[in-house]
Amino acid sequence: MHGGPEGARAWLFKAVPKFSVVFGKLSDSQDFEAVFQARCAATGSHFRLAARPNGLTLARLGVVVGRKVCPSAVGRNYMKRVSRELFRRHAALLAGLDVVVLHRRPFVSGTFGLISTEFEALALNIQKCRDSFKSSSASTSWA
Repeated sequence: MHGGPEGARAWLFKAVPKFSVVFGKLSDSQDFEAVFQARCAATGSHFRLAARPNGLTLARLGVVVGRKVCPSAVGRNYMKRVSRELFRRHAALLAGLDVVVLHRRPFVSGTFGLISTEFEALALNIQKCRDSFKSSSASTSWA
C-alpha cells in the first residue's frame, strides 16, 4: 500500500495543508479584560465579537462559551472548534486585533453556512473598531 506504517505516516503529513496565516491566542484573564474594557464590539444572533488593537502584526483569539449557553461539554468544545476555524479563515482580515468571541446561543446542526456568514459580517464590522481606536488615540494630546 504505502510501504509500511512509515510510508502511511509520511503520506498523512504530506496531505495536511500548510497555512500561511498565523494567529495567536489570548492566554490570561488580563488579556480578556483588556478586550472587554475597550468596549468595541459587534453583536449577531450567535456571537458577540469584542476587539481591541494589539500592536502586533497577527490576530489573537479568545473564545468564551458559557455553560448556560451550552450545558454539554461536547457541544461547548464543538462550538470552540468552529469558532477557531472561522477565525483562522478570517485571520488576515483581523490582523492586529485581539478578538474575543462570546457565544450567545448554541449551534444547531446544519447551520454552518449561516454561522460562517454571520461571523464574516461581524469581522467586517469589527474593522471600524480598529479605525476608531486609531483616530481617537491620534487626537489625544498628552501635553
